[in-house]
Amino acid sequence: MTGQDCVRAAAAMFACVCALIAAFAAPAHLGGVTSAWAQSSPAEAARPPVSIAVFVSSRTDACFDTGEVAAIRKLAAQEVERLNKSGGIAGRPIRIRVLDDRREDYLAIAHVREAISDPSMLAIVGLSGTNRGKAVFDALSHEIKQSAVPFITALTLTSLFQEHPNVFTMRASQEQERIPTLVQFVVHSGARRPGFIGLSSALLSQAMREGLERALGDGAMVIDRGLALKDNRLDPAEVDAAVREVKERSPDLLFLSVGSQRTADILRRLLSANATPPVFLTGRLAGLPPDLLKAWPNDIYELAWDSIPEVSNERLRQRISRAAPQDWSFEGRRNEEAPGWRTGGCKARPAEEKPDLLRPANLRAIEIGTQYADIVGLVAEAAKGAPSGSDAAQLRAHVIEKLGTSFAAGRGAFKGSFENWSFHPQSRAAARSPFIVVQPKGLGRVQLAPIQFARAKDSMRRLETLYLDIDMIRTHRVDDNEKSSYADFYVSMRSSASATIDQIDFTNAFLDPKTNDRQLTVRTLHGGGRSDIYPEGMRIYQVSGRFTFEPRLQTYPFDTQRFSIDIQPKKGDAAFIIQPPPAELRDQQMSTDGWDVIGQYVGTDEDFVPIIDARTLEPSVVPFYKASFVSEMRRQTTDYFLRVVIPLGFILLVAYLSIFIPMSHFEAIITLQVTALLSAVALYLSLPKLDADTATLSDRIFLFDYMLVSLMVGISILRISGFVGKRLWLRRLLGLAHMVLIPLLIAGAAWYVWTMSLADG
Repeated sequence: MTGQDCVRAAAAMFACVCALIAAFAAPAHLGGVTSAWAQSSPAEAARPPVSIAVFVSSRTDACFDTGEVAAIRKLAAQEVERLNKSGGIAGRPIRIRVLDDRREDYLAIAHVREAISDPSMLAIVGLSGTNRGKAVFDALSHEIKQSAVPFITALTLTSLFQEHPNVFTMRASQEQERIPTLVQFVVHSGARRPGFIGLSSALLSQAMREGLERALGDGAMVIDRGLALKDNRLDPAEVDAAVREVKERSPDLLFLSVGSQRTADILRRLLSANATPPVFLTGRLAGLPPDLLKAWPNDIYELAWDSIPEVSNERLRQRISRAAPQDWSFEGRRNEEAPGWRTGGCKARPAEEKPDLLRPANLRAIEIGTQYADIVGLVAEAAKGAPSGSDAAQLRAHVIEKLGTSFAAGRGAFKGSFENWSFHPQSRAAARSPFIVVQPKGLGRVQLAPIQFARAKDSMRRLETLYLDIDMIRTHRVDDNEKSSYADFYVSMRSSASATIDQIDFTNAFLDPKTNDRQLTVRTLHGGGRSDIYPEGMRIYQVSGRFTFEPRLQTYPFDTQRFSIDIQPKKGDAAFIIQPPPAELRDQQMSTDGWDVIGQYVGTDEDFVPIIDARTLEPSVVPFYKASFVSEMRRQTTDYFLRVVIPLGFILLVAYLSIFIPMSHFEAIITLQVTALLSAVALYLSLPKLDADTATLSDRIFLFDYMLVSLMVGISILRISGFVGKRLWLRRLLGLAHMVLIPLLIAGAAWYVWTMSLADG
């Protein structure tokens, strides 16, 4: 062997080591690697960027940040980064601009003026606060309309931008969603004497009062009072007068629209006066003090737009589960500008060892941030199909046209990370039906009200709330290749209607090819009548069957998988929404074969069926809710360690010890190392094969073993070459690599596998 050959061999050995490390530590989803091929061409990259402005409203009075602004900034930026990696918009990169109005009208006006005057501006996302929105449109109405920039606000009062065809809102319309839902609730609840207390200076409150009055008729409300604000405070005399009126007139349902921070004070005064009718709030129940909620002796209602009590957003939950916790922790950061830090009113929070991503405040921040990111993605999706070479003005016109046609309510929807997005053509408000949430008297917890309403075409459709729980008994016979498992569980359900399990479709149950029906066995334990054993009014069933699941095998066998029971209505005209019991009250005990249960939750999602009329070519979508009762389980690894890890360890040990045999017995060294390599290959071939389209962690462990033993063989061959034998320093260097580098690589791989086994799930 010549010196040049040895140098080449050494270089090849070095490249082999680098490839070994890269192959082992690289992401397992080989098909998901982003490369330069997915990005725009040099000609496209040279095209000028388009801008998207995102408006946020931070607050300086709170001691700790709610996390909403931080979530919007981060998640919107991530969405723009994703879009740019896939080519941007019409080959043009996207530049995001985040503008903070700090809840000041003058800053909001200045930011809108700045954004619409930017010739590269493709769209504006954001602008919250009804009064702030009114100030912006009063000051810049003509300029906004003339700019023709798509402006997707976060306003609920669509009358503010009714004359602006380029302005939309990601919120549901006060006129089309909130008020019709409230009116339907009044009608179906049997309330005959509703009352209203709001703020005379708040546009949203007054619009709600006027809408209820128009829908229910003049004189239908026995109380109609607007309270004035002075220095952002209520006049105590006016509040006392309102409390006396409630006590004297005894409404059977009181609408209270005074803002979340003032609601608690009025409720306490009503409680002291023993005037406690059922109350419907426009604020959030979660913002009221727990002691007040517990003391109120009647029902308290609210409208919830984003989530159901005790239920997770399934899309968000799965997305969060794939990321590091610190990437999704937003709530609780110290707000240095809060005056309380100077006056002593703010107190430091105890340090947490691990961020709790599922805290309500953090989840709310994630939800709002994801909504803004969805709208950014929607703008990019709407811009697709624009003529090649379109300038910013042509792209803006194309986006507005698509928002009114392809993403019009009932015709099409954009499937975002949070929910499906579409807009009512007339109001240009997001088509989002609210949930009616109630804290029933004496229950101490919030839940969905028994009846719900959703818009179907041009009318309000009544939905039943199905109070349902699935108690898992056993999960067994998990097959990763068939992507299925068997489950036995109890179903207990109650509703205001005569709903039975026949109305439920277990959508991920296996279909039997012989009967074309689900592979399920259902046994009725209690039909809902009177019983000395079972609760009256509840229907209880025992179900056994085979269910599908979607395994993520990148970290197999140190993986955590999601096993679910997915349900939805069998018929579209008998729709319902699931309300499960609180997580801490559900039975967490279940039997599993080869798995450890690490968590359970209930998730919900809204899907739709796209339909095209082949005769009229008219598109439409049929939405429906579906719920998932999920068990997160970690695979037990004792068997894998005994069958794979320990044998591979001995194989590597034998191959490593062979280097201490004198080089005069080179044939014995090579024989041991090659035998070790073949043993590792035979062990791999003897294992059950996974039908996975990704390289699993187990595959990478074997790949590491093959390359490491091959590296030993290569070093052994180099050490006996004539070129190396004449150079003592090179021979010692190779011997040092053999004795030190190999153990270091093995230790690093062991540490990597250990951390992966701890991190997954």
